[in-house]
Amino acid sequence: MMESIAGNTEISESAKSIKPLSVLYLFLGRCFSYPEESFYEAMKGKEVVEDMGALVERLPFDVDFRGIPSPYLSLEELESEYISTLDIAMGRPLYESAYTAYRDDMCSRDIYEDLLRFYEHFKIKLNDSEKDYPDHLAVELEFMAFLAKKEAEALDLGKDASPYRLAQLDFLDRHLNKWVPKLDEKIQKKVNEPFYKGASAFMTEFLKNHMLHLRRVLKKLN
Repeated sequence: MMESIAGNTEISESAKSIKPLSVLYLFLGRCFSYPEESFYEAMKGKEVVEDMGALVERLPFDVDFRGIPSPYLSLEELESEYISTLDIAMGRPLYESAYTAYRDDMCSRDIYEDLLRFYEHFKIKLNDSEKDYPDHLAVELEFMAFLAKKEAEALDLGKDASPYRLAQLDFLDRHLNKWVPKLDEKIQKKVNEPFYKGASAFMTEFLKNHMLHLRRVLKKLN
């Protein structure tokens, strides 16, 4: 969905703590996308988790990062687990529209329309598969990665980053933080694979603390 944010572009001191946000959001998006061999092999090693820990230390807010276990299952078994458990069972848990029973502000149609307004406002073009599922967890996480990247770019250029901060706060408040805690509850109770349990627990705290940080920053600027 989003362009790669990898690279060695120099950024200002104020933006250095923001760029890890983008990388971590993209990483979490990969965790909850259909398992790919390259990502699976990377997660079997220690380097990725060590890199994630280093990025967490550079965040502008605290997150308790206890690591993410390597996948226990083989790639073929993980693919089957993803399809049977995360994509089909437990009420299609990776889709925000599956959680309307826990909220009284939006029905499924409202969720789709609100998400598409966010994407269209920032000129985000979804690929063919994402057009059908704009509420998939990976799509929403990648959108946050995009907003965090734009925030870092604005800071680097000495421009006002508030529009991107406000958009991140609004998106977290209206979407991700509305349903990800419920997703985490399901994963911790129903999923056996330690990799998904660890990634979900980290994601839940990461999102919550990022939203609290944005509120503090925006309050200081007002």
